[in-house]
Amino acid sequence: MPKAKVRDGVFQRIDRPGWWVSFVDATGARKKVKVQASTRTQALTALQGFKTKAQQERILGVKHTSDITVEALFVRYKRHQKMRIRPTTFERLDTILKTLVSHLPSRAKDITKRIVSEFISERSTEVAAGTVTKEMSVLKHALKLAVEWELLHENPALGAKLPRIPEGRTRYLTPLELKMALEAAPEWMRAPIAMAAFTGMRRGELLSLRWIDVDIPNRRLYLRETKNGSLRVLVLNELAALVLMSLPVGQPSGPVFGDVDAHKLTVYTRRLFGAVGIQDASFHSLRHTHASWLAMEGVNLHTIGQMLGHRTPRMTTRYAHLSPEYMAISAGKLDRVFGDVLPVNNAQTEEKGRTLVPTESPL
Repeated sequence: MPKAKVRDGVFQRIDRPGWWVSFVDATGARKKVKVQASTRTQALTALQGFKTKAQQERILGVKHTSDITVEALFVRYKRHQKMRIRPTTFERLDTILKTLVSHLPSRAKDITKRIVSEFISERSTEVAAGTVTKEMSVLKHALKLAVEWELLHENPALGAKLPRIPEGRTRYLTPLELKMALEAAPEWMRAPIAMAAFTGMRRGELLSLRWIDVDIPNRRLYLRETKNGSLRVLVLNELAALVLMSLPVGQPSGPVFGDVDAHKLTVYTRRLFGAVGIQDASFHSLRHTHASWLAMEGVNLHTIGQMLGHRTPRMTTRYAHLSPEYMAISAGKLDRVFGDVLPVNNAQTEEKGRTLVPTESPL
């Protein structure tokens, strides 16, 4: 390409019509831009505008926006997250990032609030609200890190309005349903199902458990692969200890439940429940079962939250789904407390029992 002579930052190219300007931006990089100008004077005015903007950006500390692609940004994001999240969560992350790449512009700096809003609207017609929320959580975090890495000026996903997730029903199994499921389950599924119900462990915690983390004499489990990423000590009840003692003990670093596949366990558990007539239940319902029956036996929510490894009390409220029978018994306890506070009509006591004395209306 023929070289053009630069004159005071304003020039014309030999191979193209129009006026061009040359200046140094806020990052110190040389820029050459074609401007809307018919004369050299107009081009100089445009150049002065670029120089003024660059000077302001240098004074205010404004950084240059990177041309990094969304795909390259997510590759860096995956490297960042690999050592910070559980392996099972990392596997799901890859699927979410592929979905985001297919819906977003090729360059990260081209993502705008409007594009994010359109993504939420489009995905809301394709998948459940909970799925959209998880995808947006990943996008927000990735863009937040991009700002920290000085690749972007701002996070366009910040403050995006997400679809409302319906509360739904917290499904738990009755003792009879749990017994039916265990009796019908194949051998390889019985121990994981029983342990999930007896301890309230998450699927990932259960399948990542190693024999070195099992202390049967002291009735303790040391959960290292937790959702919160912190070590949790779980106290074993007798039923859970019996399940563990029924398993063949492997090497200290070996998995307690062998090579059980997480996805297979989830799918086969739902099929098993359906086959024995347990509707609307999944493997995670066993965790609900554990928490709900603890609540129905009178264990307070704070203790249940600690046993389940919840970080906030709010997370425990959904696991306190109690049966109507238990609620009736609880409410009935006030009969003993307030049983003697109602005024009675002594004349009617022998015939009809305690009767509330009618009072005249103040009106």
